[in-house]
Amino acid sequence: MTSSSSLDRFPDELIRHILLYVSPEDNVLNIQPVSRRFYYIANEPLLWRYLCRNSFTFWSPEHCFFTKLSDPRPTTIEWKKLWLRRKRQNHLISRLLDEILTTRYHQLKNLQRICHFGYDAKDFLLEQCHVDESHDDVLARRYYANSALDSIHRGMAVEIWSKCYETGTDPYSGLDRALGAFDLFVLHDQPQDLEYILSTLDTLAQRFMLEHPEHKIMSTRQKALALNRWLRAQNLMGMENETVNYHNLRNCLLGHALSDDEHPSLPIISSAIFASVAERLGMSSACCAFPSHVHASVKAPPGMTLDGDVEEDPKAEPETMYLNPYKWDGEVTLDELRRALVELGWTQGSEVFLRASPVPIIVLRTAANIKAATSRIQNLADRSGEPIEVEAKRLRAGHPDINVEAAKYASMWAELMVKPVSSVHWDHNLETFLHSFAMSWGEDAWIVRKYLLPMYEQFVASQPHVRNRAGWENVREILNMLDNLDRREAVVTRRYTQEMQERVRYRIGQVFRHKRYGWIGIINGWAAGSAGLPVPHYLDGYEDEVQSPTTSPRSSGDRLHSEGQLRPQLARVFYTCMSSKRPRIDRLRVAQNSIEIITDPNLIPESLKFLAGKYFKRFDRKTCTFVSNIKESYPDD
Repeated sequence: MTSSSSLDRFPDELIRHILLYVSPEDNVLNIQPVSRRFYYIANEPLLWRYLCRNSFTFWSPEHCFFTKLSDPRPTTIEWKKLWLRRKRQNHLISRLLDEILTTRYHQLKNLQRICHFGYDAKDFLLEQCHVDESHDDVLARRYYANSALDSIHRGMAVEIWSKCYETGTDPYSGLDRALGAFDLFVLHDQPQDLEYILSTLDTLAQRFMLEHPEHKIMSTRQKALALNRWLRAQNLMGMENETVNYHNLRNCLLGHALSDDEHPSLPIISSAIFASVAERLGMSSACCAFPSHVHASVKAPPGMTLDGDVEEDPKAEPETMYLNPYKWDGEVTLDELRRALVELGWTQGSEVFLRASPVPIIVLRTAANIKAATSRIQNLADRSGEPIEVEAKRLRAGHPDINVEAAKYASMWAELMVKPVSSVHWDHNLETFLHSFAMSWGEDAWIVRKYLLPMYEQFVASQPHVRNRAGWENVREILNMLDNLDRREAVVTRRYTQEMQERVRYRIGQVFRHKRYGWIGIINGWAAGSAGLPVPHYLDGYEDEVQSPTTSPRSSGDRLHSEGQLRPQLARVFYTCMSSKRPRIDRLRVAQNSIEIITDPNLIPESLKFLAGKYFKRFDRKTCTFVSNIKESYPDD
């Protein structure tokens, strides 16, 4: 008797149960062709609903997947078609990633194609982020998977901020999402994404209601005070040892405050947590951008007082109470706030600080806090490795120095997205942003093109006086520059002669210490004469051995070199490198006589090893060198 005829004797219910343990691929290739009966059982919608749910964790919003899961008529949804679509997408994403790892031609374009899949790409990318060390291209695969995933997260954040001034949007709603967007810039492969933040706030509201069954009969004032006391008792407000820890980067991030064991937060984040939970409990709550210390406010319901009485004057402004969740359990009186404003020197126009602040104002305030935190970290550079410096930039995941740069980048995005384009100062930080974007975050070109470019063109069209905007002032020019670089065929540099081999002493992938400044670098380019170096590359502001006639605007000492802009210097050999001192600048120029090769792998910072994946396949500990992934440009190395 054949196996199929034996299975024919099984009831449908048992076969359905067995199919739950059969891979979807085996279902399609090996089960469905067996017989007509098996074909129908293996295609039942509820089975493919189960397979969709268990095969993929993350879904782009366009699918409305979790809404479909709760649909009372699940058999009307084409679950198998949905599963096949995701499977085909993963095949395409895999092919695009392989192309990225194979050639630098159209690398940026392929990376952006992956990003356009959004959360549909996340399951596959997470697998690649954790690919086994045995893979031949482990560093490159992890790096580019992380780059795509980080860019997808940043795209989600920018989309949230882009809606702050949409027509019809309540300027006081969505505070939790708008502040949670900052976390997405440093999320990496961790689970604490925006859904985590929202669900955590939902859970806090549910726990409060369970522990306070009398909340339904409380007045608004009683409920607000009870909530504030409860949140503070859960250690969700403020921080320990604020004299030392106040300006730590993680204190600026809503998701970190909710997920960290100690839940440290600045006053603005403490107030945002209170307001977000209060809103879920039916209260009208918001943050007040009080000078130096953000407070939370709660308004009485329409027609009522805060104490639950009927408002005598129906035309009166709703009664408002204030709280300082960061410091106190109790209420802060209006007189106390007004006295504080006088002490701060605000004698006129101070009433604006006592009103609920729109979400964009709180986003800008948070961006300013992040900038202050990153500036402090830069000032602590001479205390590298000391506890105060380590704690200042410690987050739950990722490499600290890269996280600092990402947080600063987030603050620049937020400033551009939540300021109205009609503001005359909208482009105040545009040059700084475009320089940072082009140098370090080119994979975000799809985000810039989708969200920033329309705003930029609207801003330019609204200006009363037309002027020529070029270079770092022009969003479209920078995007075109990146596209042109991405379309360029690789320039092949070879060691043709014995003289060349003798003059160029070092090879791609060798690790060195800078003789003068002590930082660690990895060689990723070379030329006999700096004009032959890969472009673009950068001359660090501390490197005084070589001068350049071309300086990019407001680049803080980074001089961007382009073809044809340098005088030939044939007598000297130069290299480009990745540097531990400037981790997001991946082609820093260095002279040959500044290089001291090292052979101890333990001297290489972990962040530099991670970023090395942009140019290298893997690390060889025996030789303390990185295996090149840029053979198309340097075939002899």
